[in-house]
Amino acid sequence: MSTLRRAQVLRAMSPSPWDFTNRLLYDVCRHHPAHMDDDVIVAKVMLIGRAYAAAIERGSRHPGLTSERFYIKTVAPKIKRSDIDTWIAEARQARAGDAETLRIVIEVHAKTTKLFQKISTLQKRSLASKYLHFHLPEHFYIFDSRAQEAIRAFSRILPRASKWSGSSVDPDYRKFSEKCFHLTNYCAERFGLRPLPRQLDNLLIYGL
Repeated sequence: MSTLRRAQVLRAMSPSPWDFTNRLLYDVCRHHPAHMDDDVIVAKVMLIGRAYAAAIERGSRHPGLTSERFYIKTVAPKIKRSDIDTWIAEARQARAGDAETLRIVIEVHAKTTKLFQKISTLQKRSLASKYLHFHLPEHFYIFDSRAQEAIRAFSRILPRASKWSGSSVDPDYRKFSEKCFHLTNYCAERFGLRPLPRQLDNLLIYGL
């Protein structure tokens, strides 16, 4: 696919059978945004990770701990001691959809990915994107291997990703987010439609 039709974007922006499930996750994160209580942290990480096939315990090495104790003994304490609330607050203060905000989003994602890697011993790029998305749904694009592959189909209508690199960014998420940013702007300029990250994910995953 090298072109995009307005009808495809409209379908991606229309109601979905998954809307209720997603709304529950959005509501949890909106009503309990902070990371101060173990039970809240466990609930958010578990619900988002398992609902989106990106569980933090999947493939991780935590000898002597059951999955349940891993959440209680490792996941919750390490997230609570982190600066994740400060990172999310920084992104929240920035206006969604701006190029400068995109830089902040990419940096916050990289920090969260590193945090999750310290917890799980594995790269958790996808989980980080999904976890942050449900806290700030207008800021963070949803990354996984399917979406990464799907956006390549629009390479002819999108500019190349930048060469920005360094320890403050995750290269794969940076490239993906830049392309999502440009695809959103393309839809706005070409069709007068501005799909939100959740709707853009519908477009990428289901083709519509």
